[in-house]
Amino acid sequence: MGKEYSVTCVQEQGPRSYQEDRSFHKRIENPHCYGWFLAVMDGHEGSSVAELCAKEIGDLFTLRDADHVEEALLHLVLSLSTKTLCFNAGSTLSIACVLEDHNKVSVAVLGDSPVVVLDDKGHLHVSPEHNVRSNLKEREAAERRGGVYADGYLYKGNGDFGLQLSRALGDAYFEGIILREPEIYTIANPQWILVASDGLIDPVHSQSKVLFKKIAEYAQRHASAGDLMQWATSRGLNDNATALVWG
Repeated sequence: MGKEYSVTCVQEQGPRSYQEDRSFHKRIENPHCYGWFLAVMDGHEGSSVAELCAKEIGDLFTLRDADHVEEALLHLVLSLSTKTLCFNAGSTLSIACVLEDHNKVSVAVLGDSPVVVLDDKGHLHVSPEHNVRSNLKEREAAERRGGVYADGYLYKGNGDFGLQLSRALGDAYFEGIILREPEIYTIANPQWILVASDGLIDPVHSQSKVLFKKIAEYAQRHASAGDLMQWATSRGLNDNATALVWG
């Protein structure tokens, strides 16, 4: 890739009286590859699941070589899912594993915390949203598993606790209705990467498409996490917000 890449990280509590976002990043250096590992966890109904992920993700992620990144990410997410299956609290999990010497980034997404990648052709790749408000396919699949959708939330039967997510860690109450399986894919020649909680962009998921167009402009300028948080704060935060940027 030529240039030296670094990671910036910024987190804001926003208007809430608590902080349920967690993040983790570390340098990857082994005999076979090098780069960065970035992860964001957006907790709900408490921070216990997000906190567990932040503490254990570094030890649980083992990368054998550059040809098995997606396999390593799947193993990591399944391990964290097993550890958090009985938790009443829940969390998203979004990861970007960028290998600078192999010019690629592998992404794993469980939930609706966005991963945004600008490639060398100027294309902006935005991760799928596992959110029943914004993703009709995910909503219908959750309904087939027994979920009930109403007023922007997924419910279990006649329960009074609703969840926007169709995939998440924890959330024991929704066992059998939400999925624990991530979507994993790889993008060649990344130039700039954002991993964030949805509080940075649109926690109600009604204006995401418009806001991602603005993020594309920041990506082209290789903006830092601080630049993006300043933009988000100027619009008015409505939730906890976290931004990790590689570039």
